[in-house]
Amino acid sequence: MKMVRVILGVLIAVSTTSAHAKKLPPPSKLNLVQAQCPGNPPGPCSPSFTFTSGTAILIGQKEPSPACHDPERAKGGEVRLAGVSKDGAAFSGTLLAQAELQTTFGKDANGNCELQNLQVRVPSLSGELTCRNGKCKGTLLSVACLPGNCADTLITTEFISLVVQDDAGRSLATPGTFVAAAKADAP
Repeated sequence: MKMVRVILGVLIAVSTTSAHAKKLPPPSKLNLVQAQCPGNPPGPCSPSFTFTSGTAILIGQKEPSPACHDPERAKGGEVRLAGVSKDGAAFSGTLLAQAELQTTFGKDANGNCELQNLQVRVPSLSGELTCRNGKCKGTLLSVACLPGNCADTLITTEFISLVVQDDAGRSLATPGTFVAAAKADAP
């Protein structure tokens, strides 16, 4: 098994014999929050960075592609951050994003896919976010490719995690939500 040859597309890439082959699942939009690290007290993993809003959009693929190199790598999504600052100043530079997915390869109809009935959980999408004056944007691309003889195999991909790293490699943003604080303690 050559894991380097595995494509780990986003959400679902289906075989042409599947009932889903004609229709893509809708994109998944994830709200990004400041990544929190354990400690006493817990707090931001990247204390020198802040941002005001962020989203990650993950997209499906209609049919898997055996392409392995830029620019043919499959697009798996997009990440945006706004109001990004480092030490209080608007940030310009590059941030890295990575998504981990769990991918399950189904039974191959003609039996020649070496990945059939295999499940893998590895970093699957990566990308660079270009930041200019506090606005960051980047594309998530698959990190590996699908062997051509597996293109007729049903592939189900589950989202595990996504992280945007600061310029020092610390976790900056991850999917999450906020619970707003009330004005006072509850009665």
